[in-house]
Amino acid sequence: MRVSKNQVTLLSAAVAALFAAGANAQVVLGSSNPTVTASTATVYASEISNNTVIGTTGITVNTILGIGTSINQDRYVKISLSNATFASAVTSANLVGANVAGLGPANITPTVSFGGAAGATSVIFQVTTPAGANITDGLSFNMVGGVNIASTASTIGVTYEVYEFLAQAQAGTPTLYAKSGNVATFTPTYVFRNNATSNPTQVATAISGFKNFNFGSAGSAATAANAAVVGKVDLATVTAPGNLVDGTTNASIATVLANAANSQVTVTGDFSAAAAANTSVTLGATAANGGTAFTTSTAVFNINGSAGLTNSAIGYVVNGTTAVPAISYAATLAPRGATGYTNVTSSGPITTGSITRDGVQFESPWVTATTGYISRFFLLQTSGSTITWNAVVRNVNGPVTGGTLTGTLESGKLSAPITLASLLPATPTETQGGPYQVTFNIASDASVTQGTYVLTNTTSNSVSNMPLYRATQR
Repeated sequence: MRVSKNQVTLLSAAVAALFAAGANAQVVLGSSNPTVTASTATVYASEISNNTVIGTTGITVNTILGIGTSINQDRYVKISLSNATFASAVTSANLVGANVAGLGPANITPTVSFGGAAGATSVIFQVTTPAGANITDGLSFNMVGGVNIASTASTIGVTYEVYEFLAQAQAGTPTLYAKSGNVATFTPTYVFRNNATSNPTQVATAISGFKNFNFGSAGSAATAANAAVVGKVDLATVTAPGNLVDGTTNASIATVLANAANSQVTVTGDFSAAAAANTSVTLGATAANGGTAFTTSTAVFNINGSAGLTNSAIGYVVNGTTAVPAISYAATLAPRGATGYTNVTSSGPITTGSITRDGVQFESPWVTATTGYISRFFLLQTSGSTITWNAVVRNVNGPVTGGTLTGTLESGKLSAPITLASLLPATPTETQGGPYQVTFNIASDASVTQGTYVLTNTTSNSVSNMPLYRATQR
């Protein structure tokens, strides 16, 4: 049955008005002759689950007819999707004449000839032009209810093609006219990032044996002598997020990430000096998970992803008895998606901060306190400031305490002789006997610091000396 020109015009106008009433997405396929500027695809949240319908208010594809036809001539229009299927069955009313870029509407009578079922990737219309049509006449195809996406890993494309015969449209060749464009692209909704302008660097001080930090010093982020800050992180909505499934509402972390403490941030580095295991490592106000989740190199935190993180500090409280190594710290996000948003992806690792060591550490060879010998140490530094030093004396039983183990060094002046006897208790116990090894922790840079060990034989008055070993260059 043929529909008259007037009937088609009324039908097209009515359907076009119906489509225009909704806030559906508009896709314009470009053309060079005449010039029609292609539209930008609607951007959706990449966290939307696969096999989810997007553009639920409808998606309209506008294009020129692309061919000229004579009165009552039939041609076949094929519309195909990539990476998606039709959410609802296509009917003849879904294809109408429309103004495209100011060009007049095509006067058509469409009939679905093949495909177009819900879940199909293409539809073929028989298009009859009762009064003929021009190449520049416009068409509008509405995908009522949107499209069901296969994956957010790639764009959703649409291809418009015109064929002379149905068999050719089914075979896909030869085409009389063809144009393609994108219906939807996808972008991440959230960003996990280092908040600090520059990564905080904590300094484990030589004067503490590298067991505490330079709290109070210029540039130090330490909150106490034993409390480092090794990073600050954000989890936030990006500046220009994509849309939710309706195609009009902006996504946010509150919508795409689960509103529960089941997203995780993992921080790696060194936690061997933690004062109280997992509770000594924090992300904001949250302590690291206990049990096997906490190791000397890994701290895991459960967070509420939908609430995000704002300038959340990674804190590390040390025990003050274990030397802290120089090391970098990094964080990785493992997010958990809200219902309908399962394409959430891990972020990181991102370097958040580091711990370095100041000063220099010198070590002696094994030395003796045997009668007839005097062991002495000489230190020199030219930093321009008076600095401090401390010493650790060890024997086969461990550290030997009780002597004078701290002192100061003026810049540019050789220290007074530091005798081994002065570093030992006045009356060593049975377990405090030699031989000994001495480590000096000096709060000045290695480039301006020297250390020498001198052994004097009081019987022969002979003297031997050797430089102290720099701990990092043994």
